[in-house]
Amino acid sequence: MNTPRTRDEYLDLVDQAIFEIEDVLLCAEHEGDPEDSPFSDILPVYAQISDELKKLHADMLQGQTVIGQSKDLACMRLVNAWKKRIPFYDLLVVLNDTHRTGFQN
Repeated sequence: MNTPRTRDEYLDLVDQAIFEIEDVLLCAEHEGDPEDSPFSDILPVYAQISDELKKLHADMLQGQTVIGQSKDLACMRLVNAWKKRIPFYDLLVVLNDTHRTGFQN
């Protein structure tokens, strides 16, 4: 996966991560009883990560988020705790690394 070099590339990756989460949530919903789903214990985690990424996206569009100030994304503690259950963990790591270090040209 390539590291985003611009704000637009970064926003595209945020959108991709949100899509991945929504896809997992839809799959879990279509499996029948959510309590029987293999994702049932992690659904609240996915929902929280999705909320954080949507907030990040909105904040970036409004110019309220600065990339490259050595700060982790708000959701990374949760992401790291559940990384073995997040199939798109690498995407979230790229987003976080870029958020911390800034855009690389």
